[in-house]
Amino acid sequence: MKLNAYAKINLTLDITGVRPDGFHELRSVMAPVTLCDVIELNKNGSFAFDCSVKELCGTDNLCVRAAKLFFELSGQKPNVSIYLEKNIPFPAGLGGGSADAACVLKGLNELCGMPLSAEQLFSLAERLGSDVPFCLLGAPALCEGRGERLTSINSLPELDIVIAIGKARLKTPEVFREYDKAGLPARADSDRLLNAIERGDREEVISSLGNAFEPITDILAPETKEIRKLMLSHSALNARLSGSGPSVYGVFENSRAASNCAEALKNIGIFAVCCKTVSK
Repeated sequence: MKLNAYAKINLTLDITGVRPDGFHELRSVMAPVTLCDVIELNKNGSFAFDCSVKELCGTDNLCVRAAKLFFELSGQKPNVSIYLEKNIPFPAGLGGGSADAACVLKGLNELCGMPLSAEQLFSLAERLGSDVPFCLLGAPALCEGRGERLTSINSLPELDIVIAIGKARLKTPEVFREYDKAGLPARADSDRLLNAIERGDREEVISSLGNAFEPITDILAPETKEIRKLMLSHSALNARLSGSGPSVYGVFENSRAASNCAEALKNIGIFAVCCKTVSK
């Protein structure tokens, strides 16, 4: 069995407060994109995991952790081999590991005859990471809390996207820490975007994209700001940070404009890939 594990982008990312458990209260509209890892699951004599990127083959890989939780709860024998073909850059703010974990949960459940309910799968997803429930849903959604409260969005227009990543690397805890120090005013990009989606206003949808971390990452990794500027200079309708970075994405009028921008970025040594948003 082969399954696609889709990357995600944050169309908005609002930080609305700090929870009693110390985590931040988030409000984010996220969308899967066609950039994906591929997970292959097969019945096997015993459990095995392998990956196209050897440094990710350890037991702390989210695929392995997801499988362990699945077998513990379902009572099934762990007689499955998992192969991960890694295409989503990491660490990048694209949810690649979360997508892989969600794909393993969903795939193992199907391969083993559906022993777990949807509620049980989502419960496991929450234990694995903040973005895993969204990746398990596999469709555009408003994500709240730590990301576990999901509201599906059925009418997001398909968007032509370029994802670009420079050489900078950012650690999420550091970005949160600097954000807290900065004392920035709360944003409400998500509300504006949701209203635009409800009205079917594509132009307003694109102009409503935003990310509360950008003032911080512009300082911690100025390259992310420069890449956004480059995208805008190559016909992007909007360009934003995804997650806590360092990935940047641009939205384009059509696939040709996206391809032209991606080629221009690659010609100056910046990783860039074209993709589209995915609807369920």
